[in-house]
Amino acid sequence: MLKFFSLLCLTLLMSCTAERDSVTEPQLPTTIMAVFAHPDDETTVAPILSKYAAEGATVHLVIATDGRYGVTDHAGIPAGDSLIDVRKDELICSCQKLGIEPPLQLTGRDMMGMEIGMDAFFGELIGIEDQLEAVIDSIRPDVVITFGPEGDSGHPDHRLTAAVTTELLLSGKLSYLPELYYFSHTKTQAAKFGDWHLNYANEEYLTTQIPFSETDAERYYDAIRCHQSQFSTQQMEEWIAAERADEDKRIFFRKVVLAKERQTGF
Repeated sequence: MLKFFSLLCLTLLMSCTAERDSVTEPQLPTTIMAVFAHPDDETTVAPILSKYAAEGATVHLVIATDGRYGVTDHAGIPAGDSLIDVRKDELICSCQKLGIEPPLQLTGRDMMGMEIGMDAFFGELIGIEDQLEAVIDSIRPDVVITFGPEGDSGHPDHRLTAAVTTELLLSGKLSYLPELYYFSHTKTQAAKFGDWHLNYANEEYLTTQIPFSETDAERYYDAIRCHQSQFSTQQMEEWIAAERADEDKRIFFRKVVLAKERQTGF
């Protein structure tokens, strides 16, 4: 009898440990949508977009703004329509390299509140949300990806795009509710890029950790090279070299859990 109870306790302990340490393998989503602020922001999760597209998912990229103020010294393209056109072509190139659907670009202005006044700024946000609502309801993705509250580099457009996306999903305006994931760097990943001063989240909270292959990574590097107006050849190659040297080929996300159970206290 003692031997039986000892065996039973050991079995229960092993079962609990296995359950605690288990990793859920969800089914492949049919449709994924990434929502970011600027042309080139897709590079933050590019290996994962490429990975899921190669595995058979339909992957859409929505960009909220036109990138008109992304002026760089090396490119010498002035702010405005000429830069908008160049960055639009670069974004198309990036999507082609990743093997995902052509980009969907909303009509928001880069640097949403820059030089337009408070009333116009609010109009920008409303316009972006209305357009995003129409796009999501039309495509009906299973999964929506956007920035976490730290916004990658902390750029205000990054934070605002994430906030508008989250607001839309929480509002009940959509005809259905997709799963929402926030992309974030870990502290180690942020440090990899040195003086870029990227923000990060505690890895303990980044419970969705998606590995990618060398093939996915090569498509990502090709996508980086599309954005020549934003990065010099040296900058791009240093970026790619840092990624190649990183043996931890994972992208990290936080799943936003929207509970419907009601309670009367915290």
